[in-house]
Amino acid sequence: MALERFVTKTLALLEKERHAEIEETSYLHEKLPPKELERKGVCLLKLQVASHASGLYGRTVVTFEPFWMKKELPPHNMNPGDIVQLSLSQSDMGQKEGLATGLVSRVTPSSIAVAFDESQKLESLDSDLQYKLLKVANDVTYQRLKRALTDLHKAERGPSCHLVNVLFGEEELYPSEESQDLKFFNTNLNECQKKAVEFAIFQRDIAVIHGPPGTGKTTTVVEIVMQAVKQKQKVLACAPSNIAVDNLVERLVNLKQKVVRLGHPSRLLPHLQKYCLDAILTSSNAGKLVIDVKKDMDKACAQLIKCKNRGEKFKYTEEMKFLRKELRQRMSLATKEVLEHADVVLVTLTSASNDGALRELKDDYFNLVVIDECSQAIEAACWMALPRARKCVLAGDHCQLPPTIISEEAAKEGLEETLMERILKLYGNQIKRMLVTQYRMHHLIMQWSSDKLYDGQLVADSSVEHHLLRDLNGIEDGELTSEPLLLIDTAGCDLWEMDVPEEISKGNKGEADIVNHHVRRLISCGLSVDEIAVIAPYNLQVELLRLRLSADFPKLEIKSVDGFQGREKEAVVISMVRSNKKGEIGFLAENRRINVAITRAKRHLAIVCDSETLNHNDFLCSLMEYMSNKGFVHTAHEYIQEGITGVIHSDKTELLHEIEKCNKKKKSTDKKQNKSKQLTKKENDEKRQKELHQILTDFANNSSETTKAFPPSLNSFERMLVHEIAVKLGLSHLSEGDGEDRHIVVSKSKGDNLAKLQAITEEKLEDTINALNIDEEREKCSHCMRDILKNNFHLHVMHCSRRVAAAQKTLLTTQPLPQPSKSKNKPKKTDKMVKALTNIDADDFDGLITAAMNINSRCGFSKCKQKTQVLGVDCQFCRLRYCFSHSLPEVHGCGHEAKAHARSTLVKEGVVYRGSGVPSKLPNPTKKAQLQKKLDKKLTNMADQRKSKPKKS
Repeated sequence: MALERFVTKTLALLEKERHAEIEETSYLHEKLPPKELERKGVCLLKLQVASHASGLYGRTVVTFEPFWMKKELPPHNMNPGDIVQLSLSQSDMGQKEGLATGLVSRVTPSSIAVAFDESQKLESLDSDLQYKLLKVANDVTYQRLKRALTDLHKAERGPSCHLVNVLFGEEELYPSEESQDLKFFNTNLNECQKKAVEFAIFQRDIAVIHGPPGTGKTTTVVEIVMQAVKQKQKVLACAPSNIAVDNLVERLVNLKQKVVRLGHPSRLLPHLQKYCLDAILTSSNAGKLVIDVKKDMDKACAQLIKCKNRGEKFKYTEEMKFLRKELRQRMSLATKEVLEHADVVLVTLTSASNDGALRELKDDYFNLVVIDECSQAIEAACWMALPRARKCVLAGDHCQLPPTIISEEAAKEGLEETLMERILKLYGNQIKRMLVTQYRMHHLIMQWSSDKLYDGQLVADSSVEHHLLRDLNGIEDGELTSEPLLLIDTAGCDLWEMDVPEEISKGNKGEADIVNHHVRRLISCGLSVDEIAVIAPYNLQVELLRLRLSADFPKLEIKSVDGFQGREKEAVVISMVRSNKKGEIGFLAENRRINVAITRAKRHLAIVCDSETLNHNDFLCSLMEYMSNKGFVHTAHEYIQEGITGVIHSDKTELLHEIEKCNKKKKSTDKKQNKSKQLTKKENDEKRQKELHQILTDFANNSSETTKAFPPSLNSFERMLVHEIAVKLGLSHLSEGDGEDRHIVVSKSKGDNLAKLQAITEEKLEDTINALNIDEEREKCSHCMRDILKNNFHLHVMHCSRRVAAAQKTLLTTQPLPQPSKSKNKPKKTDKMVKALTNIDADDFDGLITAAMNINSRCGFSKCKQKTQVLGVDCQFCRLRYCFSHSLPEVHGCGHEAKAHARSTLVKEGVVYRGSGVPSKLPNPTKKAQLQKKLDKKLTNMADQRKSKPKKS
């Protein structure tokens, strides 16, 4: 049977693709050290556990953050949905085995959350140890594809059995239903779009919508979904990418449809996240019950982590199992309720499997499955969604880029062939309707692609048929802006491609120079950078073009062909790169790749190439002939004579010199820009300092105001200025609120000293205020020995500590280190506060406060990590917090200060307190009473034993 042959063959090809992906990933992991992997963005080192929480379907979500005082994660490529392996850092355990494997669920600049299955024991993770996360090959998608193929045999007996047999040619197509007049929601549809909608609605099993570039394929698909919903049908809409699915969601939401978007919220566009399943569950009644159960799970998990007793651990483990079961049940009911309330459920193809939210629905729940961009997905992915309905609509363009396949062997053997291509070979136009009116390109840009790939059927709409660059506002009318097609031919000019190994990609310095000049000419004609795209088929050429253009035009899009599918620009410049005596064109022989590159342009298309090299391929030869006949042709000799480029004989060494030269130019430009930014920043800082000083001075002179609150929108530099100016003016200043609501409140000191303050100059203000007799509680700073207002004392000590640390660091770099003292009585004291604050930016007041709070949450003794949030003792000498074991001043290094304090108290007050002199040898009265009680009890027992026993009768 065709079905069995397809399943067997595809499983084998998927296995080859899987091995190719693993080999590619393993090569990086085995050959490179962890630091290099971190630089490449596939590994995060030195992480600590920040929190545990329960996630969907009983999963455990663990949040990791940088270890100790680092504020942000290094640059990385880990995104929600990626598979990561958790293991201990090599600094802690020299082992490479992973502790667990999870899925990235949330990423912020300062943390990363990973969801682990309930089967993995994670309660024993220690917050004091260092961990690392390594991005690994995504096995989830492969397992889903494999399961979807093996389940196809079940579909033969399910509600979609006829559709499955039709798609494999084992049953005949059902005749279409009788056509009826449809009332279209979108009144702007053209005739071919309306016919495509009618065809798709009245087909009983399958319909294919073939949409070439710019023909409004997605608009047609949305209309089909709307008509199906109008007929009370339940629709499952899918696409291979999140962007394509979000595009459908956005259009359906604008038409007031009841939709639910499945998938991780982090992968959705921000303004569409409220339509995802998680957001809807949170606001529903059933979802609130789920949240309550999750809170109970979090509490039980916290208790499980804290408890040490084996019996208590067993108790909380059993409670966790019970709560997980209840969570799954409630989650299942809530999910089912939300999905059944929607008319359209939207999801990516790989998320339409039975291990997701769709498992809550019956097999025959949906009436229609719609797959947009079907030509960009491998066929196995489509079979995750197709068995869920009796009818399907496929939309796409099989003449554009196919799905990305890593294994070349698997691609050649058939994995690259899509479902759309296969069934069109099977049924042809019998199941297809093609959209022929396009709304993007000038008719000359469109015509070659139409003739070669679409049988000349494409027609340019009157709104775009003759539009040119000169028709845009602000564009000069000249030769360059009046031609839709331009060919710059480098044949015979010796502008050869670089002679580098195949694995380094391909580049052409001469073509890069010409493209650079042409783009600058377009911009000089008034065209915006945002309206221009530069496309090259090779990544090395993309890099060469970026080195020439990105420094001056950072918003200019320079990408490979694959990165530009689905996009469009007013003007597109293409560099074909290949120029050699052998006539080798590499993967330029892929017709679909050339089609995508050509059809991105709307008003102007420029191609830079060597026609002699490209003429070795019939498809490209026809393109050269078309450009020569219909467009304007330049020869590269003109650019050589103008000195724009020269004869190129490039090798790998010259390539490196070229890149180094461009990098130096870019660094020089960046240096000038940074210097200009620094000068501007300095001027703005000085201006802002004067403004804040004036505001606080006016407040100090105003007798009616007693407090002034600054808004939370102040940045860290402005907060620092407010604190410093308030100290100089003798004002009390406090930070109030948490998080985004944190703000500074300035208040006046007790006593009337405003008249004195007005007469004091700014230079002598601080010293004079200290001399004033202000009736306010003050404390003396141990670093600078100045009297500071009690409200401002802690912040002042933090600043002083930081200045002392900076001075010590400078002293150590300029003078030899002192020899350690041999005195046994000298204490060892580590000022963790100073060490931690040294790494914080001077302008970041919030960072300083956070650092101080983090320090106070743990014991201040060196190498002690005991937490002191609940139980701890504050030392009155060093003002750090210690656990009970290290709370004595003699233990943690403040012994000398304690002795000096005791002596000064004795001298000042003349009173000897307990412990200050010779210890008393008298017994403790309480202990004496306890011992007396025990003695009396023992004497009574002994007296009872001495009583004579009664005689036996």
